[in-house]
Amino acid sequence: MHIVSGFLGTGKTTTIRAQLAARRGERIAVIVNDFGEAALDESVLSEEGPFRITNIAGACVCCTAPEGFVDALGAVLEGGPERLIIEPTGLARPQDLVDTIRRCPHRESLALGPVVVLVDPRRLAEGESDPTWCEQVEAADVIVANRTDLCAADDLARFDAWVAGRWPPPLAVHRTEHGRIPEQLFEWPEGEGASRPRSAGAVPAHRHAHASSTAGHSARSWRFPPEVIFARERLIDALDRLAAGEAGAPLARFKGVFHTREGVFRMEVAGGVRHEEPSAFRRDSRADAIFENGAEDACERAGGWLEEAILSAGELEQQAHQIEVAHPDGRVDVVDREFLLDLADGVPDVSLLVPGRAGGAARVGRLFERLGVVPAGHAVVCAADGFASEPVKLAALSEGVLLHSQEGSPLPKAKGGPFRLLIPEGVADAPSACANVKAVTRIVLRGTSAD
Repeated sequence: MHIVSGFLGTGKTTTIRAQLAARRGERIAVIVNDFGEAALDESVLSEEGPFRITNIAGACVCCTAPEGFVDALGAVLEGGPERLIIEPTGLARPQDLVDTIRRCPHRESLALGPVVVLVDPRRLAEGESDPTWCEQVEAADVIVANRTDLCAADDLARFDAWVAGRWPPPLAVHRTEHGRIPEQLFEWPEGEGASRPRSAGAVPAHRHAHASSTAGHSARSWRFPPEVIFARERLIDALDRLAAGEAGAPLARFKGVFHTREGVFRMEVAGGVRHEEPSAFRRDSRADAIFENGAEDACERAGGWLEEAILSAGELEQQAHQIEVAHPDGRVDVVDREFLLDLADGVPDVSLLVPGRAGGAARVGRLFERLGVVPAGHAVVCAADGFASEPVKLAALSEGVLLHSQEGSPLPKAKGGPFRLLIPEGVADAPSACANVKAVTRIVLRGTSAD
């Protein structure tokens, strides 16, 4: 499976046409997400020959239509293609699509290739001011400068400088025109196997670390496959102690991007201060640390201290039969099925609120009332497989229910149990990605900010 992404007008459809022309001996299917209803990209691609083209028109598969994408994916796979190419709309966030694929029921039939993102070097300054464009390139495993035949030398020089400053760096960078991309850029390079999804279940936990010294500095690096989930609060605690000098050697810089129970975050420490922000990077979790000039053994001990702190924050066992509600002040309430059953105003038949679903549920609003939560901020809903929703307003989340029972017994895993969040249609400010979250393990309250 290949995702070919990029902002509006960067040449995604032309690139896919070139790939179809180069791969005529393969059974290929294409899913196109036209934001408009005219299905123009679908009609263009259908001219390339007997390839199966499926169009999802009028909505973005990465945010407002993920379930429609999963249904279309299942229908396409029934045809037995060898290769599947996805063209999301130019307004899409490829990281959301990667998350959907890794969680969908068809994931064991798929091997996700590098995410390819096209960039027009002439529009670099324009793109850097657009949040969606920035997220697209951050999610890129391969960055392609397309339409270089239309670029001036200054455009290409700016592109080269820009891409050289990216961290984590892309796996590959390619300049081209008319969407012509070597076929090998759609495959994982040698040595990247530990950091990519596999077609059969989860990648076994694999740690990659190395140390080196240059001009008296000591550097260490770590990498983890995307299936390793970290506890964000433990990472924050470790990095705050690192910033305070507890590692035992002066720190020049720390950079990391981690898949946590609350989403993917970029974390940095510089000048004794920790910084954190959400990240669109999805390839793996990784970190680099550089310790300043000092005794070699002190730097080695500091690197060991940091490695132990990172490892202790990862590979957590999920509390399968409990839900953590984490408050902004650090307090954590733990609730179980009995707690939910004891709440007032329960929902014995959830089908009355959410057609097509069955079982007993508790109202999230009642849960918040019992825990003293004022529905005036935002929250992130986390699942056992590492999924974390985008921030959702507590007022909208309070209109949802936690499905916990079926026929008087705990909700089975096959039905999204032990706890499944459902938000009825029509609730204002409820993102569709939050409306149906299976295997809920954690609700993180974030006060009044969406960050």
